Amino acid sequence: MIIQCKKCTTKFRFKDELMAGDGVWVRCSRCGHEFFESNTRPATFVPPAREQPAWVKPDPATAPKPLTPADVITPPGAETPAAKPQPAAAPKPLKPEDVLTSPDAAKPATEEEEAEVGDEEEEEVERPRASFWTPGRLVAYSILVFLVVGSVYFWLNPGITRDVLNFVSPGAGDRVLGPSPKAAPATAPGAINFAEVKERFTKSTAAGDLLVISGLAVNEYEYPVGRVKLRGKILDNTGKLLGEVETFAGNLLNDEELNRLSDKEILAELQRPEGSDMPNTGIRSRTSIPFMIVFMNPPKEVDEFIIELAGVERAAATN
Repeated sequence: MIIQCKKCTTKFRFKDELMAGDGVWVRCSRCGHEFFESNTRPATFVPPAREQPAWVKPDPATAPKPLTPADVITPPGAETPAAKPQPAAAPKPLKPEDVLTSPDAAKPATEEEEAEVGDEEEEEVERPRASFWTPGRLVAYSILVFLVVGSVYFWLNPGITRDVLNFVSPGAGDRVLGPSPKAAPATAPGAINFAEVKERFTKSTAAGDLLVISGLAVNEYEYPVGRVKLRGKILDNTGKLLGEVETFAGNLLNDEELNRLSDKEILAELQRPEGSDMPNTGIRSRTSIPFMIVFMNPPKEVDEFIIELAGVERAAATN
């Protein structure tokens, strides 16, 4: 016979001899649901017991002793008379594992067997997996990447970070990163003045933290000059000298070189008397030459810097 799970509607072939009484409890081997399967088979016909003829009256005194089943000899080919049916006891519920989990008790019906019953089981449809990159995750990861890149950029450019914080909240950059170095009056004796002086902090992979001061050295003499040498000083808020560097004008380094070169290599590049990027010779009157001064790992107490003329030579007049 065919039985069907009350929950997942899976059909199984069930042995008829396992059905007893009003029905049995079974467990679905697919979903684990337990349900009661009613016995729908017709009751087996049991013939009534043969009655003794009315005209035979047994004598109690001479009546033979009833034979036990062991004393009865059944001749070959003789049929055993049907035993008198005993009162049917309430069927003991079968254990689910004795019914459906036994190898021979119940097996899932195949498609052909289900077709014979007239009702095919619906095929399970596998749901497609949701994509990991949902719109919400894309937005979240984009924001995270933007924050990481922005943090690295501002960390490598503390001067820009200070300006941004001060723009958002006046004084915030000085409170977070410390006071910005203050430029002293950019003049020096000998009629070499300084213009467009600016400073910035940056980080170098090879040299560490750098304070970079750049500007123009203007020749105020009436004759050409050359070998303009500059001296940079950094001071704390009490005027104490924290560091001093001398370089020649006409030597410049870009950000890639500042990040790649070591501290000794940076100083060597900036101390070429003749200039590597601009010629530090024959600087005519009222003209200028760019310069750069770099302090390696400046102390946090830096409050101001000073630029002085460390040396200059008169150049031959040019036509």
